[in-house]
Amino acid sequence: SSGGSFVGMLSSQMKQDPEEYAPFLFSAANIQIMAPNEHDHWDIPTVFTTMNGDTQTSKRVQDWVNNEMQADKGPYKIITTSGRKPIHVNHFARVFEDDRQMSDRISGSIHQDLSTLGVVNSSTDEVFANPRFAKDAVMSIWQKYDLLSRKEVANDSKHVDASDVHPFGVSKRLMRSLKKEELDDADSIWLIEELNVAWDEHEITAEGFEDV
Repeated sequence: SSGGSFVGMLSSQMKQDPEEYAPFLFSAANIQIMAPNEHDHWDIPTVFTTMNGDTQTSKRVQDWVNNEMQADKGPYKIITTSGRKPIHVNHFARVFEDDRQMSDRISGSIHQDLSTLGVVNSSTDEVFANPRFAKDAVMSIWQKYDLLSRKEVANDSKHVDASDVHPFGVSKRLMRSLKKEELDDADSIWLIEELNVAWDEHEITAEGFEDV
């Protein structure tokens, strides 16, 4: 969404002052999961990608289009896509299948925690509600499997070296190049962002762009 906002702002600035940006002027734009600012104006062909569950952004996009994309201005297309998906018992093991740390057992344990705390429906595996509004439950589950907790378990184990523990989905090679803030983000997005994508209101991954 921040990228979509940036593209919209830049498109507007290029229209207002084309000489400043020439010859690097957009001939078309793709605004993803973000509505343009009401002060932004452009007339190049534009594709807007919105989420099926994000009715607020969809309405703002439509309102902007109604005001800006008249018959004498650039063509546009609004594509509504969806990343909604259930969180199955083996969901995380499949998502992070290349990460040996994420076993079927751990994936099942995470699924059980999500069900017990009411984040995921145990019968349908669907996310109950916006994960952003279940922050306490989601954070408590994340802390159970975060880097610090898993390193403590490794220190108490004879079979796992704590130095081999890293954020789910992040290779040891990549981990070495991360700054502390980036490492903190990597340690949380494996759960938080995956739930946000499954909820289908704002976040999206490549899985949701098949129709786009």
